[in-house]
Amino acid sequence: MHFKFRHGLILLSSACLILAAPVHARAAYKATAKTVCSTKTTVHLRKGPGLDYPVQTTIRKGARVKKIGVSGSWAAVKVNGSVSYIKSRYLKKQYKIVYVAGDGVNLRTGPGTGYSSVAVLPRNTKLKCLSKSSGWMKVKYKKQIRYISSSLTSSQKTASVVSSDNASTAASSPSTDFLRMKVISAARARLGDLYSQARRNMPGYADCSSLLRDVYLAASGVNIGETTSGQIARLAAYRKPLSALQEGDILMRIESGSNHAALYIGNNQYIHASSTRGRVVISTYYPGSYWTCCYDAAAFCGSQR
Repeated sequence: MHFKFRHGLILLSSACLILAAPVHARAAYKATAKTVCSTKTTVHLRKGPGLDYPVQTTIRKGARVKKIGVSGSWAAVKVNGSVSYIKSRYLKKQYKIVYVAGDGVNLRTGPGTGYSSVAVLPRNTKLKCLSKSSGWMKVKYKKQIRYISSSLTSSQKTASVVSSDNASTAASSPSTDFLRMKVISAARARLGDLYSQARRNMPGYADCSSLLRDVYLAASGVNIGETTSGQIARLAAYRKPLSALQEGDILMRIESGSNHAALYIGNNQYIHASSTRGRVVISTYYPGSYWTCCYDAAAFCGSQR
């Protein structure tokens, strides 16, 4: 670059004259679960979320892109390794990418534990989620339509939970802890229901075993048993001492002719259908005074899904 002085003015050589183009700051977006979409029409992909950003390329109707985030009414998409932006209204969702969030999770032929398991998937198996309903995901796996419990999936890869002796433990896995909270929430929603053995299967009524059956079924899709004796038999392998009692465990009084069951909710409290009080209530737990043992029903349900 050089300058010339003429009549007291500084003239810049035309060969060095540069017209500066507008400069945009690096476009930011809020990350979302990765979703594969197709375009509804031929459309421009821009370098940022706005019409004032330059066009990177133009893609045809029906082209597939991976949506990775949002910025207002714009979607951040990844195409050929580069991030571009497109108006969200021009995208049509094809499927969401999800990952198995547990260890050894059943993939089933239908949306429920009553359907056959066709595969047991390891953690972080990648799946195409086509839809979601009533706690189950409809997914595509090896070109087949299958189903998996929604609570056992994640939008990101997850790390295994390892105990102090480096062994995986279902009882302390994130999915089991989450299930405990769901069960307690379902039980709290039943407070005030009337006690009745004759009407135990009707809305607004419960006895001790039907209450536990219902809340675990609602939270996990797994039936732990229709009666206290049936629950005791089904959960036999998950029995543990009262000293190991956790939130979401089932308290059980085992006595010939007078079995009783309740859900421990923490802070020395439990929810149960009380025949003496005539409804579903919260009572105080006194260690060693009434209850015989407890069962880790959350771990059982986790193993059945």
